[in-house]
Amino acid sequence: MKFPSLEFMQSLQAALNDSDRFAVVSKWSDVKVLLCFGDQRYWMKLYGGKVIDMMEYFPMVNPLGWDYMIGGSVENWKALRQGSRPLGHLLDTGSIMIDGDLLQANRLYESTHVMLSILRDLKIAD
Repeated sequence: MKFPSLEFMQSLQAALNDSDRFAVVSKWSDVKVLLCFGDQRYWMKLYGGKVIDMMEYFPMVNPLGWDYMIGGSVENWKALRQGSRPLGHLLDTGSIMIDGDLLQANRLYESTHVMLSILRDLKIAD
């Protein structure tokens, strides 16, 4: 499995849904999140502490749109996965940015951090 890929995202979805911490911090979620790794985009529906749907995202194809986006270059995501740059530093500098409905994004701030920590720690061959 390579990063990023649909297979990686399916593994991330399973890891998020297995995480008790993610379930707690996203318990009241009802949002659509777009994860962007360079030009590759993946859409996730978070509801009630779970990722209930996930797919590759193509503009003008997904009729539901998205609430907020978490994105950055593949190089910055790989820096997160390799541990060469801390998550907080990547977010604070905008290397991994959050955009869209910032009210929703801020409301789910902790779930975003848990999601990105699980993404960072997911064991695969990059």
